[in-house]
Amino acid sequence: MRKAFLLGLFLLATLLSAATLEVLWMGWPKDQVMPLIEEFQKQNPGVEIDIQLVPFGQLFQTIEVRLSSGGGTPDVYIVDGPNTASYAARGYLLPLDDFFSTQEKAAWFPSSIVAGSYRGKFYSVPYGTSSAGLFFNKEIFEKYGVPLPEESLDARMTWDEVAELAKRLTIDTDNDGRPDIWGIVIEQIDRPYLLFPLAQSLGAQVLSPDGLTATGYITSEKFVEAATFYWKLFNEWKVAPQGVNDSAIAREYFGTGKAAMLLGNEWNIVRLLKYPEIRFGLSPFPIFPGGTAVTPTGSWHVGINSKTKKQELALKFVKYITGKEAVIQWYLANGVAPARPDVYEALPEIFMHPMWQMFLQEMKTTAVTRPLTPGYSQYELILREAFNSIHYGAPPKQALEDAAKKIDRELSKYK
Repeated sequence: MRKAFLLGLFLLATLLSAATLEVLWMGWPKDQVMPLIEEFQKQNPGVEIDIQLVPFGQLFQTIEVRLSSGGGTPDVYIVDGPNTASYAARGYLLPLDDFFSTQEKAAWFPSSIVAGSYRGKFYSVPYGTSSAGLFFNKEIFEKYGVPLPEESLDARMTWDEVAELAKRLTIDTDNDGRPDIWGIVIEQIDRPYLLFPLAQSLGAQVLSPDGLTATGYITSEKFVEAATFYWKLFNEWKVAPQGVNDSAIAREYFGTGKAAMLLGNEWNIVRLLKYPEIRFGLSPFPIFPGGTAVTPTGSWHVGINSKTKKQELALKFVKYITGKEAVIQWYLANGVAPARPDVYEALPEIFMHPMWQMFLQEMKTTAVTRPLTPGYSQYELILREAFNSIHYGAPPKQALEDAAKKIDRELSKYK
């Protein structure tokens, strides 16, 4: 009798486990995430989603530890787009081509599908995307008699023009020797995401085609030229403040009138509402004279553990959470730019705004993903150190050569 009782408990536990899906997720606020989870559970009676919300600062390490253990959980996990190649190369992601038709994949921006792929296979489903541009404070421009930039893709400014505007609008109002208004503030001061387009506008490549070599790419003449321009903003012309390493602080500079321009992401359309006094406009992401228009893109994706024992349920959840209706609700709750064009069409009252239309067009025509490499985490970390040192005054050429050597050593592990 006791054996039968224990067997019954075991079978019950197995059944309950089979209906529970473990999801490792970015630590967004619960009140934003849980309505979507509860809706999925409502649509699938008997299924429980064990969602673990991990703070951003701990997320990537947590994912690494969990996946490297070789277990089948988490069944589903959030993926930063550029890390797709790294997880796929190590066998952590389930290949998805057999489960998503060409027609289904057409629901996302092509650049998002590229970011979710590695060596010709589809591994992570786009959840959000992004873009960036040049925000400007209309009141500061008008007060100091500087013509407003045009808010049109047909009038994209050059970086030289931006530098001249920044020089005119870097102002020491109290004559204490330090600017009270800076010409420009950079939202992600050391992040390749926001800085790569400068080099790419000049035609530079940021990594070898196989994703395993940095020397000759981030050390190329064009890349160094772009990095030198960046160096001048902080160290020669002194039109941008050093040490603003937090995007919220950069946004505060702009929102409180301490900076005339902000090079930043699309989310600022909403986040700048925190500063109701500011009147701001948006100009397209600048280019170098004679260069190509390039904008950054990419954001969160969703992947399935290659070792999950609940593949069917995992697929059902992933298709739900990245589907049109769920993404509509997610945008309304969180404001992450959707990776699905049909969501923009479904919310015309929001996305017909001229600023959103500019970003949407950039996503369709000028967006370039970050490079596909199995060592992206190491690559980005080393480059961030280089960009940070450059903005503090390190010689760009030397900083990039040193970074390239370090990156090549790290990436040699994958050859």
